[in-house]
Amino acid sequence: MRRFSVEQNWVATDAIYGTFFGEVMEVSEEGRWGVVVITDSCGNVLDTFDGSAAEFQVSEEWQLADQERPLRCSRRLTS
Repeated sequence: MRRFSVEQNWVATDAIYGTFFGEVMEVSEEGRWGVVVITDSCGNVLDTFDGSAAEFQVSEEWQLADQERPLRCSRRLTS
């Protein structure tokens, strides 16, 4: 089992809703417990997860990312 570490990045991809990113913000109990902020591909915060690393990983939807969270999308103004 992997443990959480601060600034650890996770990624999940859904065929309908796209790619989601999770970044571990806090850890306790030597990484067995943590708070993960979940964002969309533009960096908008969608949710937070507060629980054990085992719970977070059991769904197998989340995989460790080898990249950082993306920068916020720029929005174009249309005239």
